[in-house]
Amino acid sequence: MRPAFLSAPVILAAGLLASPSAWAADALGQPTARLCFTLRDAALAGGYSWGKGRLYFGEHSYPVKITGGGAIGIGYSKLRGEGTVYNLARLSDINGTYWSVRAEGTVGRGRNVAVLDNNHGVDIKTTMHTSGAHLAAAVMRLTLRVDPGRERADTLPTRCTFPLR
Repeated sequence: MRPAFLSAPVILAAGLLASPSAWAADALGQPTARLCFTLRDAALAGGYSWGKGRLYFGEHSYPVKITGGGAIGIGYSKLRGEGTVYNLARLSDINGTYWSVRAEGTVGRGRNVAVLDNNHGVDIKTTMHTSGAHLAAAVMRLTLRVDPGRERADTLPTRCTFPLR
């Protein structure tokens, strides 16, 4: 029979190690929206990224245009991703330039994560699936623009589906 005081720290440590995403979510605040997106990234020394997405905020969804780039890379990759948006109070706050440090090494298929933030205090924690041949280490600058005139009544999906509608 084991003493109870030895098993409590083991259970606590296992719980902390099993839920690192809970720690990140707590640090960013409350999730307020979801972003589903596709992105293409091409680089020969400097890089350029372009794509589109769909922002699910409240009871509506909005098309989003994504452009930007980074430095130090070579190759081409396609990314499919989803992001949890934090601290979005007004739709217009999603617009702007987001910054992130990103490293990618894709040959065939890969996976990437990043946390983006803008000057309105909006944070986006992303998970991306990549395909192509791309090697990059860069400070990324992405600009997001939402088109509020093309909104539609929509509910928040549990998972992003591709291709985006």
